[in-house]
Amino acid sequence: MPIESLISILPANLEAIVMVVFIVAAGLFLGSMANRAVKLALNRTKLEGLAATFIARAARIGIYVIALVSALGTLGVDTTSLIAALGAAGLAIGLALRDTLSNLAAGLILAFNGAFRQGDTIEVNSVIGTVMEIDLLTTELKTPDAKKVVIPNGSLMQSSVVNYSAYPSRRIEFLVGISYDDDIEKAETIIREVIAQQSFCLTDPEAVVGADNLGDFGQNILVRVWVDSDFVITGKMQLLREIKRAFDREKITIPFPRYEVANLSN
Repeated sequence: MPIESLISILPANLEAIVMVVFIVAAGLFLGSMANRAVKLALNRTKLEGLAATFIARAARIGIYVIALVSALGTLGVDTTSLIAALGAAGLAIGLALRDTLSNLAAGLILAFNGAFRQGDTIEVNSVIGTVMEIDLLTTELKTPDAKKVVIPNGSLMQSSVVNYSAYPSRRIEFLVGISYDDDIEKAETIIREVIAQQSFCLTDPEAVVGADNLGDFGQNILVRVWVDSDFVITGKMQLLREIKRAFDREKITIPFPRYEVANLSN
């Protein structure tokens, strides 16, 4: 027998009670399903832990409130004033927590827009650090010297963010100076050989090695090489060290400032 037919044969009061029980049961079920669905959806974003739990719980509570209002309406309670009170309370809370809600909205946007994720190295407002946690209201960074920086998500949304971990490879660039007495083509060949020997240096795109400028104390060679992102800092250090060793073996001189003092008394 369909549920509508079953309810229609019950006394009026019992019919209302059954409907209330049905609405409450449906609200509990839908609330639980919404909680689970939101958590599954947030697992694909950058929001984890407490943030995901909070949003999922908020969705569940929202459905519970709707079910409660519907149940009270079924029992004949005038819910107009209740809805108005809830609306007024929501407005008052919204005005009081204006900045907090702004950060909350920014946190949700950051979670879904893919600008950065936990573990990425980013730069914002001249602060460079690794993203340790993306929460609802703030993002926590760990600087290279192990300082904890907490940035409001609203500030992040209004700032230019540089993500150093967005791509698997990055280019490093530096100058190598040699004496004017040395053969620049020989020096360039040595640098290319050093680059080819380093496993973290990429061959595509190809490294660029060539004369950049003629300085006051020597000729400068520009080196541009693509490396794995994890070797941006340590890779440059290793390249400079190996280039210096190779120059020493091949008697290539790295210049240093020299000044000539003329005797003007004669």
